[in-house]
Amino acid sequence: MPEPGNPLDIEENRIRAVFGLPAHAPLPSVSKETLAQYHEYLFGKLSFPFQALYAETAPPVKQVVRYVTVIGLSDNAKRRQYGLFCKVDFGDRMVELPIAEMGMQEDDPNRQLIDDYLFWLWSGR
Repeated sequence: MPEPGNPLDIEENRIRAVFGLPAHAPLPSVSKETLAQYHEYLFGKLSFPFQALYAETAPPVKQVVRYVTVIGLSDNAKRRQYGLFCKVDFGDRMVELPIAEMGMQEDDPNRQLIDDYLFWLWSGR
């Protein structure tokens, strides 16, 4: 368990608040139900659109990193086994990608929300 005053404890308490849990309660596991709860929370808190970095692998095995515009969250429940997805405008096409594949700028007001979600996603598997 994190020590009081530890930044990790603060992060976990923000995540507990997403689920309405008291301080020091265990974080819930990642499941279809908890992902749905986190989706609703992020839907109400994130400011769209926002810029994110995305590393796209293009043939023949080269990686292109570019800024994309995230315009919303996806409602596609079938993909939730990979975490939550977002709707991304690539300029020439719209796609749905895992939030976990988006890189956030340090000064983006959405960053803490996304970082908390990713911490929970990766620690809750």
